[in-house]
Amino acid sequence: MHYLPGEGDSIVLSFAPIGMYAPVTTSAGRPPSPIVIIAAAAIGTFIEWYDLLLAIILAPVLAQNLFPENDARFLETLAVVGTSYLIRPLGALLFGRMGDRQGRRKPFLTSLLLMGGATFCIGLIPSFEAVGWYAPFLLLVCRLLQGLAISGEYTGAIIYVAEQAPERRRGFFTGFIQATVPLGLLLCLLVVYSTRRLLGNEAFDAYGWRIPFLFSAFLIALGWFIRTRLPESLLFAQMQEQGSSSSMPVKDSFRTRRNRMLLLIAIFGGCAAQSTLMQTTHFVTLFYLQRTVLLPVETVLIIVGTATIISSPLLQFFGSVSDKLGRKPIIISGLLLSIFFMPLVFHFMHPIGNPEGLAAVHTVSLTAMVQLTGLLLCLHVSCAMVYGPVGAFILELFPTQIRYTSMGFAYNVGNGVLGGLTPFITELFVRMIVPISAAFVPFAGLIYPLTLISIAIFVNAFTAPETYRKSLTT
Repeated sequence: MHYLPGEGDSIVLSFAPIGMYAPVTTSAGRPPSPIVIIAAAAIGTFIEWYDLLLAIILAPVLAQNLFPENDARFLETLAVVGTSYLIRPLGALLFGRMGDRQGRRKPFLTSLLLMGGATFCIGLIPSFEAVGWYAPFLLLVCRLLQGLAISGEYTGAIIYVAEQAPERRRGFFTGFIQATVPLGLLLCLLVVYSTRRLLGNEAFDAYGWRIPFLFSAFLIALGWFIRTRLPESLLFAQMQEQGSSSSMPVKDSFRTRRNRMLLLIAIFGGCAAQSTLMQTTHFVTLFYLQRTVLLPVETVLIIVGTATIISSPLLQFFGSVSDKLGRKPIIISGLLLSIFFMPLVFHFMHPIGNPEGLAAVHTVSLTAMVQLTGLLLCLHVSCAMVYGPVGAFILELFPTQIRYTSMGFAYNVGNGVLGGLTPFITELFVRMIVPISAAFVPFAGLIYPLTLISIAIFVNAFTAPETYRKSLTT
């Protein structure tokens, strides 16, 4: 790989045999600058995370409108919403085969349209009162399509950027892609908060919840406009010219014992723990503040949104730091901090947010909101330490010929199935423990994320290789 100065202040990334320069240009005849590469990859991922996370944010409202009235409908909604994570390993194999055989660019565009169409359709689903069980069934279909879409999106974006980044700055470059997750969540919170404030709670719960889903059509059009102007990944283009690409990337990903072990390391050493930590930090706390601490929705959105804004730059920061110190030290440090902070955060949220033990939704002082935001920031920082470097860490484990398929499968099993079901499993554990011990309820849901995080610490400490100096051409 060669890192060359281009015209003006731009930078040209070129891959060629040692001693030769073979710049790859866009269709317009000019090489893409790093800013264009990062922006175009990140904007689509940012939009798709908005689409995927929106249904989780609005799960309580979807339960009211699309499910029959009963005590378990919130749990039922989380189960249906969670199906998008269950289907992701299948989507990873489909998009991985496409990405390893036909290029990194094609899955970009396919996943973007699939995600946007499914999100838009959620906003059009009739209520349960109007069509009965067709309502949750249609939500299920849309969530499955969203799961397929995101399974190819994130992997493609981070590989596309990493394969065109300087070898010593992959964490810095891919950190921008990692930051799209909290930024997508932040956009969800802003759109939901603004729509709710504009329409009022009653109108929003009746029909206004559809607006954030329909808004996705504009975002997808924007992402399509930007991404259609991207060239193919430079490293993949070189591999195709040399005729060294894999004709059977799915089979090759599971062929050797070494790659199977790397898949397990990626799943249990990074992806599952990263996802369960992210889900707990953003969504379990969101539901806990609403349903247990009994704070108003608007207050909770402000608290979670503020913590997200403050912590978002840290993902890129810790990705950059891992270029210098290594991926494993940063990831393990974040995992250890999360084990320490997670029980403390959930222990103090209720005394701060509901010190009098009120049984109805209530307001809190500005001081209490600041304290709750500070609590959440403890989790956000530890989450950023894991999430920032983990993308580069996972992709560096696998060779170029099967990188899309292998990383995609590992990421979508760990991040999707194991970690993605965290909100559902935590809610299930809480419901199981309520009849036994009310005092243990705040911590019952933490059993699952703490278990996955503990496994990841062991895997990283004793089996995972350090990857930050590895060449992506090998």
